[in-house]
Amino acid sequence: MSRSAACCEPFRSILVGIASDGEGTQSQALAQAVALAQATDSAVSLYVFAPHLGAPLRMSAATASMWLAQEAERLEKSTSSVTHKASQAISDAGLQVVAEHAGSPFDSRSGRFVQLARLHDLAILDAADISDASQHTVIEDVLFDSGCPLLLFPRNAGTVKPERVAIAWDGSARSARAVKDALPFLVRAETVVAVTVEGEKDLSRMAPGADLATFLARHGVECSLATLAVEAGDVAGRLRFFVTLEGMEMIVMGAFVHSRFRQAILGGVTQSLLEHSPVPLFLSH
Repeated sequence: MSRSAACCEPFRSILVGIASDGEGTQSQALAQAVALAQATDSAVSLYVFAPHLGAPLRMSAATASMWLAQEAERLEKSTSSVTHKASQAISDAGLQVVAEHAGSPFDSRSGRFVQLARLHDLAILDAADISDASQHTVIEDVLFDSGCPLLLFPRNAGTVKPERVAIAWDGSARSARAVKDALPFLVRAETVVAVTVEGEKDLSRMAPGADLATFLARHGVECSLATLAVEAGDVAGRLRFFVTLEGMEMIVMGAFVHSRFRQAILGGVTQSLLEHSPVPLFLSH
C-alpha cells in the first residue's frame, strides 16, 4: 500500500444498478459494491432497472390496454422483489442502504439512474453483453451525462481491492480525469503501470507518461511506464493481452467519443473494452 493511502479521501457514496430479472440479486456489481462499501465504510444506494418489455408485434386497442396493465403489474412485482432481496443483502452486510426501483417500463431506462449518479462518488454496473443494447445505453448515458466515474464488472468478476492496476494512458484530458477519479484505488494498489500504445494516434501534444508518474508520485503512488506496439490496429486487443499477461486486476481509462454532440459514438477502443474486458474497467469522461 502506498504512503498516501490513509490520507486519500475514499469513496463515501456508491451507487449500484442491477437488473430486475432473475440475475439481479446475483449481480457481480451488487456483490462488489457491497465489498467496496465494507472496505471504505461507504453508504450504498441501490437502483433496480425496469424489466424489458415483451410487447407482441401486433395487437388491437383492447389488447394493448390489457397488455399495458399486465406490464405495469409485472414491473411492480419483479422490481419490488429484487429491490427487497438486494436491500436485505446489503443491510445484512452491516451497511446503510437507500433503495429505489424504476417506476415504469415506459420511462427512460437510464434517466433516473443518471440523476442519482450525479450526486454519488462512484457508480457501479455489470458490464453489458454484446447483445444487451439496453445495458449499453445505460453505460453510455452514465459516462456522458452523469459526471460520475463508472466501474464496470465483467461476468468473471474481479476485485474492488485491486493490487495491480493498469492505466490506459494517452495523455488526454479524459485520461487525466480518469486517473484523478481513480486515486482511491491507485493509492492502495501495490503495482500501477501506465500503458501507452504507439502508433494509435498522435501523442505529441498530450501529457507524457513521465509527467503522469511525477503527478502520481506526489500522491505516494509509484507508477511504472510501459509502451506497447500496436498490432494490425487492434489497440484494445493489445491492451487486453498486456493486462492478462501481467496479471493486472483493473483497467483505468478515459472514455473516448467521436462527437461533441449528444449523439456521440464511443471510440473503437472504448467500445471494444466495454464489450470484452478481462478485468473490472474504471471509466471517466
